[in-house]
Amino acid sequence: MREGEQMTNSSTVLIVEDEENLADLFSIWLREQFEVHVAYNGGDALEIFAEEPIDIVLLDRRMPGLSGTEVLQSIRENGDGQQVIMVTAVRPTEELASIDVDDYLIKPIDRTKLTRAVEAAELVLTYEDSLTELLSLTARKATLEANLDRTELEADDRYSDLLQRIRELEEQADTTLERLETDYQIDMLVRDQRIGSQPVEQL
Repeated sequence: MREGEQMTNSSTVLIVEDEENLADLFSIWLREQFEVHVAYNGGDALEIFAEEPIDIVLLDRRMPGLSGTEVLQSIRENGDGQQVIMVTAVRPTEELASIDVDDYLIKPIDRTKLTRAVEAAELVLTYEDSLTELLSLTARKATLEANLDRTELEADDRYSDLLQRIRELEEQADTTLERLETDYQIDMLVRDQRIGSQPVEQL
């Protein structure tokens, strides 16, 4: 099974796992909420990654051929800020903690642990997208304010629409951040330091 059927317009997940039965099981668990692609080796994973709009990668560390670490390096070099969850059979060491992943899952993994990890990754992407758009619109707002006086700004529909969208994004970012902290115990301010010491599977 290379691809699972999606039931929502949520994020697209790439499962990279050489144990085919396990990969297919992960796909079954996730495809009710996400669009899912499955690769049983690193080479196939990179082909899918190059062809499909992947948002989240569930990546086994130890695989024959291209290892998870090598696949990760290619994803970071050619990707666009995808969330990568490394799957490992052992608790992350200091060496593993230095690898550029966003979280870890330690085998064995049950359905709840897997789903929560991917849901959290999706929320992180939502939060980051909100901040990116907010930064862009804030810069546009500053440009308008630098070139128009107060009367012109009040009469400019672009400006009022911009202010409304900025307020919406601020509320969205605050809500998403609260969900990450409350539901998943993820503090975005210390997320990088958290990797390796407190895997999602423990939440």
